[in-house]
Amino acid sequence: MLNSDSKTTILSVLQSNWGYNSLRPFQEGPVEALTNGKNVIAMLPTGGGKSICFQLPALVRGGLCLVISPLIALMEDQTHQLKISGARAAALTGSIGRDGIDRVLENACLGQLDFLYLAPERLVDPMFIARCSMLDVRTIAIDEAHCISQWGHDFRKEYRNIGGLRNLFPNAAWGAYTATATREVLEDIENQLDLVDAQIFRSSTRRSNLHFDVSTWGDATNELLQQASKLSKEFPSDAGLVYVKSRNEADIFAQRMKAMGLSAESFHAGLDSKVKQTRQRAWIKGRVQIIACTSAFGMGIDKPNVRWVLHYGAPTTLESYVQEAGRGGRDGKDSKCILFQGEIELKKAQRKINEQFPYISVIKSVYQNAADQGRVALGDMPETPTEFNVDKCAKALKESYSHIKSSLRILSNAGFIEVVENRILNSGTIMWLGGRNRILNQVESEDDKVSAFLMRRFSTSTECVTINPSTLSKELNIPLDSVNTALSSLDAQGVIEWSPSRPAMQIVWSEARRDALTIALNPEIYTDRIDDIRDKWDSIQSYVENESCRSSLLDNYFNDSTEIIPCGTCDNCTFDLELSKTTITDILKGKSSHGIDAFDLIRLFKPGHRAYIATLLRELYDAGEIHTQDTTVFSSFAE
Repeated sequence: MLNSDSKTTILSVLQSNWGYNSLRPFQEGPVEALTNGKNVIAMLPTGGGKSICFQLPALVRGGLCLVISPLIALMEDQTHQLKISGARAAALTGSIGRDGIDRVLENACLGQLDFLYLAPERLVDPMFIARCSMLDVRTIAIDEAHCISQWGHDFRKEYRNIGGLRNLFPNAAWGAYTATATREVLEDIENQLDLVDAQIFRSSTRRSNLHFDVSTWGDATNELLQQASKLSKEFPSDAGLVYVKSRNEADIFAQRMKAMGLSAESFHAGLDSKVKQTRQRAWIKGRVQIIACTSAFGMGIDKPNVRWVLHYGAPTTLESYVQEAGRGGRDGKDSKCILFQGEIELKKAQRKINEQFPYISVIKSVYQNAADQGRVALGDMPETPTEFNVDKCAKALKESYSHIKSSLRILSNAGFIEVVENRILNSGTIMWLGGRNRILNQVESEDDKVSAFLMRRFSTSTECVTINPSTLSKELNIPLDSVNTALSSLDAQGVIEWSPSRPAMQIVWSEARRDALTIALNPEIYTDRIDDIRDKWDSIQSYVENESCRSSLLDNYFNDSTEIIPCGTCDNCTFDLELSKTTITDILKGKSSHGIDAFDLIRLFKPGHRAYIATLLRELYDAGEIHTQDTTVFSSFAE
């Protein structure tokens, strides 16, 4: 328990650095405990001021606070905000170079920093290790701490190195923070970090300004695009996010929204770093309204006026969904969180989940094929990496590319091999689909330059040629990453059909090659992981199918409760059967002479209500209260 002087100090630092006169109720416990030197594990809501819960105590405690963070964007955003608040902060990232890292570490040793941000991989950097004894580390904070746990939804094995800091800084107080963790994950975090007598704080994940809907009616793609158009007009000065599963989907949705006249761009890990930075800044500054993105976008970005977050298909876990949906409404104003999922999206997602864990026999065959391609004999342990061609493996084993990639990942996690992937595309085949009337009089973007070059290169619409992006980069004087981005973009637009060759791979043999038949996998990385992933998938599908309050379901998932406290705003809480019947009747009376298209009628209701409305229309039709002509609906009682 803090004495009154300590509490006064906390509030004084809070006011002087952040301008707040008080903490939120769920922040008080974690702040006071860490300030008092206690180890803390805290699950706090997204957008709820989680970072203050370790930044404020660290400033009060003095010395240096090490912050272990998973993403460069997250580090850069928090160090920037800390500097604005008057604190001294820096991040160890590759972007500052070795000289920059050396300079930051020197400043930290001289006591010129309050916060030092670094990724878990940086903990084994010789430059960091060499300076550890000179650092006055009094506080250690782990952001996005669910990554520590093998059950965490974004598992990173490098996080297992964090516990080694205890030997380097035995007197430091520890804090681990996350917005999405079940009781099991919180306990695993405590065990992995060996946090003795840690105080665990669990706050409700509910944010009353987030309004949840799930739409399973109609074509998910078209319904999402219609909703994006509607919301962009409803909130012209605010922003939106569209989360998809793949890079290709991000590009396709962005292009389709642009074709609809919306201000949209895509964002995913396959883009050139400069392109990503440009698009992210444009969205943050309001020059672009909508970002169609994979899960690679959003963490570390605290944009306040995100009025809507749409999902194309359910993420694989409720943890991911809460993280992504939680990027809406950071300003405290209402934000719509709508998930669109049809049968096509459901089956596709289920297939991808199954592909993550091939049969053991397939994994053994991939191991054997890697040895055959690399000519590695039993008992040998090559000193240099061996070559591995995925296409050759797929042809030899008659297995899918995804099964082979998953097998390699599992073998790597098991410690048998390491996989080094060359991400540079050496070549690929292109077919021109854009017609012969696309000569560009004014070449502006890099997409235009590549498009103009390719159009002139092809003589027939059926010709298929091999293109080397590196060569194209030199001919057009465009960076290689930008060429690859342009090719992907033009493919998404339907201008070309681009089929890149598979990236080359190399296998590093972590141990002597063994007989593939003797390969055995620890349940922790195979059977237990299968069960966990499927359990999490079942949980989010329960959310999709749920007919009670959605906010309560999300809250209870993370807090082990079964209590239903209606939010009053989600689709399930707001659906009223009798009111819907009356609304339909009133609409049809107003359209008595010419009726209304059934799809237009259904879309007048909330996305989460549309499946019910479609069923209700069928019931009204069977009861003779309405009749149809093609897709037009009429009231049977119209005057």
